Amino acid sequence: MSDITCHNIPPVKSDYESVGTFVKVAEFDVYVSVPENKSKPFKKAIIVSYDVFGFHPNVQQYCDLLAKAGFLALLPDYFRGETSQFKGSLQDLIEFLKNNYTLEKNVEDTLKVVEYFRSEYGVENFGFTGFCWGGILGSALCADKNFDACVLVHYAPGIQPPEKFEKSQCPIAFLPASTDIDSQPFVDAMKDKPFADKNFQKRFDDMKHGFAGSRGDLNDELIRKRVNEVVEISIKFFADNVGVKY
Repeated sequence: MSDITCHNIPPVKSDYESVGTFVKVAEFDVYVSVPENKSKPFKKAIIVSYDVFGFHPNVQQYCDLLAKAGFLALLPDYFRGETSQFKGSLQDLIEFLKNNYTLEKNVEDTLKVVEYFRSEYGVENFGFTGFCWGGILGSALCADKNFDACVLVHYAPGIQPPEKFEKSQCPIAFLPASTDIDSQPFVDAMKDKPFADKNFQKRFDDMKHGFAGSRGDLNDELIRKRVNEVVEISIKFFADNVGVKY
């Protein structure tokens, strides 16, 4: 069973200074990190979804590293800034999300980002990364043909059930922490897909839920090492699959 205490353990403090800028899409902001020495049009972009604490330097740094690897990195503010310092019970958080930011609404917001950056930045191909709560979103977006690859990092226990992955249109990398739900049933559900051999899974048995997102103390040598692994896996997975149709 997944460790679901992320709602009441505060995010770590970070002195990382992000290098991206903000763009308004519809009624919400998107953090945009652009590859060095590149300009429009951008062929490949990765949309990133944060965890329940919203914008955090750790996730922005992940975006900046994707950009350094050559991808346009996009971090939408799905929560409109409301949950960056969420305090309350797990049930309060569930009710907040249920009443304000349903999965359907979050999918709709993501597709607004896709449409905007196709039109304004010339993006042709998209990947998606979801941390914690964002992993739930990613488990739905993988069924959308706009996405060529998804990376789900220490996904929340509300992730879509295995049978939903039968509808996936792209390969997925599952990167659970020690107590997160086993990803094998999700991979098994995609065994007949043309991209079955592209799916990837790696469990970080020495890490707690949230280690690569807002709860990851990058001053800790082991956590920093594991976060670097997440970044390296993400970059390679997207390099191998974004722009490839199966």
